[in-house]
Amino acid sequence: MVASGLSAGVATASAAASAVAREGVVVAAPAGKAIADRYVVVLRGGVAVASAGALARQYNGTVTASWQHALQGFAVNASAANAKALAKDPRVAAVYQDAVVSIDGTQVNPPSWGLDRVDQRRLPLDQRYHFGPAAANVRAYVIDTGVRVSHAAFGGRASWGTNTTGDGNNTDCNGHGTHVAGTIGGAEHGVAKAVRLVAVKVLDCAGSGSFAGVLSGVDWVTANAVRPAVANMSLGGGAFEPLDTAIRNSIASGITYAVASGNSNTDACSTSPARVAQALTVNATGADDVRAAFSNFGQCTDLFAPGVGITSAWHTSDTATNSISGTSMASPHVAGVAALYLQRHPAAPAGRVHDAIVRNSTAGVVGNPGAGSPNRLLYSLFTRWAPEGDYNGDGTTDLTVWRPSNGTWYVRGISTTQWGIAADVPVPGDYNGDGTTDLAVWRPSDGNWYVRGIGTVQWGIAGDIPVPGDYNADGVTDFAVWRPSNGTWYVRGISTTQWGTSGDVPVAADYNGDDSTDIAVWRPSNGTWYVRGITTTSWGGGSDVPVVGDYNGDAIADLAVWRPSNGTWYVNGISTTQWGISGDVPVAGDYNGDGVTDLAVWRPSDGTWYVRGISTTQWGVQGDVPLAS
Repeated sequence: MVASGLSAGVATASAAASAVAREGVVVAAPAGKAIADRYVVVLRGGVAVASAGALARQYNGTVTASWQHALQGFAVNASAANAKALAKDPRVAAVYQDAVVSIDGTQVNPPSWGLDRVDQRRLPLDQRYHFGPAAANVRAYVIDTGVRVSHAAFGGRASWGTNTTGDGNNTDCNGHGTHVAGTIGGAEHGVAKAVRLVAVKVLDCAGSGSFAGVLSGVDWVTANAVRPAVANMSLGGGAFEPLDTAIRNSIASGITYAVASGNSNTDACSTSPARVAQALTVNATGADDVRAAFSNFGQCTDLFAPGVGITSAWHTSDTATNSISGTSMASPHVAGVAALYLQRHPAAPAGRVHDAIVRNSTAGVVGNPGAGSPNRLLYSLFTRWAPEGDYNGDGTTDLTVWRPSNGTWYVRGISTTQWGIAADVPVPGDYNGDGTTDLAVWRPSDGNWYVRGIGTVQWGIAGDIPVPGDYNADGVTDFAVWRPSNGTWYVRGISTTQWGTSGDVPVAADYNGDDSTDIAVWRPSNGTWYVRGITTTSWGGGSDVPVVGDYNGDAIADLAVWRPSNGTWYVNGISTTQWGISGDVPVAGDYNGDGVTDLAVWRPSDGTWYVRGISTTQWGVQGDVPLAS
């Protein structure tokens, strides 16, 4: 960000000479990377950035950029002696020698395979890339060499953000940034094929820049990003604390960062921004799942992604492609996956996005990961993040009823299938982890679970209440029952836990955002929610109906009840909304695929679904059981 609005003036020679006499310490640049007479100044807390111009002039310096969003400080051109004097000023926290930042090295023209790898747990490749909702509501900020926004791969979804290099060339004259953008969200080579891409140019035509320029880019993103947002930084240049601080602050503002670990076959803890713990730091693998020979490694990194021979968009024409290698190519795979997650959970804080992606990755498949590296490979299919009641995998809850009189499932626009008999209890879920909801019933008479196309499992006895969920965060619905007679939860193959008493209503859901279903009950007698290990909260009571869902898109289940007497939805800490009338059945779900639970009711008298702000649709008849989950 170019500094503006700073007062003019020239410091006197005597003042400058006096200042030089009080020399402080300038933090040295990484070896061989220093840019002569250019420095990054970090201000102490409480010192206004607006004072940068006057402060710099006092030491015969010229401000070239200032920052106040990701970092409180400025870039200055000054002699080495004056920089040392500036470092002694009581308003200054530290002065750093500016240094060269560059893209990571590349290898041209090997084969491409990355997308095919990230959507499957194990080799061999299946020659397919599977993806659901493609992140149309998410923005990805490409902090790099710029982006050829007119490239056909972006279909009008790419735009220009800012250029901090000072070259006045608002395009990608190197190719690296366009390639990265294509991997994040290109129509052919992209992970998130509908994400909106924003170019943040911090490196020049040679793929080189300064820490000051990168800081300006990060500061711009922090101030201007439209959330939900992810930023990719496929660059590096040695350890530099101001950049680390800026990225930490930007992440704290709600922006997820994916960064390359570097291509020096060394410990990533020695480079910035790779060493930032809050960022997703990415190492590279080849098509054999072995760490690339060039890839950095170590405990400062989070996971691996494909980075050898990755084909993507190129800058030389609107249809050009190129195949190159580097951790620069691995990082945008992760940025794309972050965009997919944010499409499902648009209000999720960056820390939750980080943890979910790492947790969802495949463990133990990377060969020679390097000392201290986590042996985890990126996995892009988030079956556990799919909405409930999604029978075709398109990321939206489908209008569905089950008819006890004939055991038939009617899924609007998708299928009509006989499965189950009268007296069965419908228990739809994702029992094979493929990201789509399976037809299933539980039979109280024999405790059998009948899952169409998958199998029959005996679990539970008459009087139990089925409570299917993903209790171990493996992306597969588990067989589970809650026994009112003793308040015990029986989760097949996982746990037996006493929680609740007779008269309680089981309300299992993910209440802390760790991707696993939590054991929970709601007690009508006192309106209290008892969520094991997490919270005890009074919300609702009497004849209310609990309607758990994620009503703000932060990837955490919210406490909510629907009150039949007045048709009002009470969502704890979020909203109070009248929707529905007495006699309706609440059917909360994500009916438009935006990652937020929608208010909805089904009216038995006429079989109509009323989904607030989305649709009114007749589907089903009196006596049917509506299924939103």
